[in-house]
Amino acid sequence: MKEKLTPALDQPCMEALQLAGRIIIENGGETYRAEETIAHMGMALGLTEVESFAVPSGLFISYRRPDGVLETSVKRVHRQETNLTRVDWVNRISRMLSAGELDLMQALSRLRGIQRLPGPVSSVWRLPAALVCAGGFSLLFGGGWKEVLCSGLIAALVQLAGNLFSRFRMHWYAASIAGGFLTELLPHLAVLLVPEISMAATVAGALMPLVPGLAMTNAVQDTLRGDMVSGMSHGTQALLTACCIAGGALLSAALLGFLQRRMIL
Repeated sequence: MKEKLTPALDQPCMEALQLAGRIIIENGGETYRAEETIAHMGMALGLTEVESFAVPSGLFISYRRPDGVLETSVKRVHRQETNLTRVDWVNRISRMLSAGELDLMQALSRLRGIQRLPGPVSSVWRLPAALVCAGGFSLLFGGGWKEVLCSGLIAALVQLAGNLFSRFRMHWYAASIAGGFLTELLPHLAVLLVPEISMAATVAGALMPLVPGLAMTNAVQDTLRGDMVSGMSHGTQALLTACCIAGGALLSAALLGFLQRRMIL
């Protein structure tokens, strides 16, 4: 018997499942978490044969309604930011739906509200956060109070540059290249002003906030769970980010070397 397919976007169940999975993926959640959440919510809504396949750039959902109609959908996912607060709220809604504390329309309304939540940290507060983070790493790498202050100020300037890149909707790899360039260039300029500053501790501290730790963690988790597509995707993203940062640092080193040779000549 031939299955009857219906448009998925017209169905509240499909919209709720799509929205839950997309929020998790777009805000830094693991792909397996999105798949498990979709499965739990689908079963709580009385659906059967709930299947989902999530990758960092797409979401595929299929289920059978109680009347026997099979619904499927494909949803393109655009990664926006890391906001684990939204991921946590989606998990709470999934648990409340499974416990019968919410119905479909209430869950859908709350999911739409989660999508409109502001980011966890405003662009203004990211500057002191980068300063404290970089200063702490500089201290870990053996720096003193001068290295802590210098690396913190450099990280804040790099974060400010990243905010400008985001405002002009430039790609993440451009911001990574610029960040690597500045974290190599600015410590050399700081040493000219304060010669006793340790270059290694300053550069290492300023560089650490740029390291793609979440992407690397998700890559390892997805690979160990057998999800090779998502694992390779996150791993490639982390590798490309690291290469962009290293490329920016090499450009800065080449520029400094060129200027030093010109000064000698």
